Amino acid sequence: MVAQESRPVFQLSVSLGCRWKNIERAHEETVTAEAALLALLRRKVGEKFPSEDANLVVFGSLGRREWIDWLSDLDWTLLIDGQCKPGHFQIAQDIQEALKNEYRITEAGKVYRFAEPGPTGTFGSMGFSHQLVHLIGGQEDTNKNMTQRILLLLESVPIIAGNSRERVLKAIIQRYLEEEPHLIESDRTHFKVPRFLLNDIVRFWRTMAVDFASKQRDRGGDGWGLRNAKLRMSRKLIFAAGLLTCFSCNLEEKLQANISTDERDIKTARSKNLAHLQHHILHYVSQTPLDIVAIAVKEYGIDRAIAEKLFSAYDEFLGLIGNPEKRVSLKNLCAENSRTDPVFRQVQDFSSRFSDALNQIFFNDPKLGPMTREYAVF
Repeated sequence: MVAQESRPVFQLSVSLGCRWKNIERAHEETVTAEAALLALLRRKVGEKFPSEDANLVVFGSLGRREWIDWLSDLDWTLLIDGQCKPGHFQIAQDIQEALKNEYRITEAGKVYRFAEPGPTGTFGSMGFSHQLVHLIGGQEDTNKNMTQRILLLLESVPIIAGNSRERVLKAIIQRYLEEEPHLIESDRTHFKVPRFLLNDIVRFWRTMAVDFASKQRDRGGDGWGLRNAKLRMSRKLIFAAGLLTCFSCNLEEKLQANISTDERDIKTARSKNLAHLQHHILHYVSQTPLDIVAIAVKEYGIDRAIAEKLFSAYDEFLGLIGNPEKRVSLKNLCAENSRTDPVFRQVQDFSSRFSDALNQIFFNDPKLGPMTREYAVF
């Protein structure tokens, strides 16, 4: 469990003299939900996981520590990194059945506390390290595989401590870095931005935007308003955190001090540099997207007013989708009625402020602006 006071986003709120009540609430409900989920799985599934080669990993709002109890879906994967065993499938089925035991009866019918993931099939079953590590790019890197890989990096946590998730994360990061012909700049003073990783994060963001339109058609507009709000806010936040993670490889001064430039043993120097970069990226992605942005605000001296605008807008977003009536209103909203809908007008208002703050950070900041123009645009 991550203590609230140790998270950069709450440290930032103290330094700014702000209080983001909905972010606080989401953190508290995440802690409660994690404990309830763990107790449920131990009771219904037993000690079948974690093992040395498999662990339950959660994504989405629980992975971002933005859980809204009884409203959020549970995106999960039984992540397998080892020998294929027939028993893994049974464990995944047992998890599926266990999650159906936490429910309550409402006027709308049975409501599950840990509701099933969306109908795309990306989550809610087994996931395998081989595909995540080795199938990056190319025709065999499906949307599902890419989504699981990027979200494993940027918004995942193991529900029980275990080795498999961190091992897979290290392997994925190493795979990205090994494809880079040069890890440091020609002047040997800074690590380069890891373009392979950065390009995959950009591809993921663009794919989410394209898939939004595809889902609109496939589902006949069902759920349009809520998906639109998430694309404007939580999905965009993930992208911003991914960019900041990549840019930090070049900008964080403490990391640059670790550069090895031993010309007598180039192979060993490269190995050391790769290990330093791998550790740095792993440390970054162990934070939530909100925390990664909060770290950047402090690291790069982002203007207080801009920081307050960004996090306050996100706090409003969590407050709105945490309101059952407004959430239902968004889920039932179709695109044709969005311009006159009062709830969606709220979404437009805080998402506009959120985007404006991001634009100021990524394009106007003296350190991040040049990085964005050089690496994220062209």
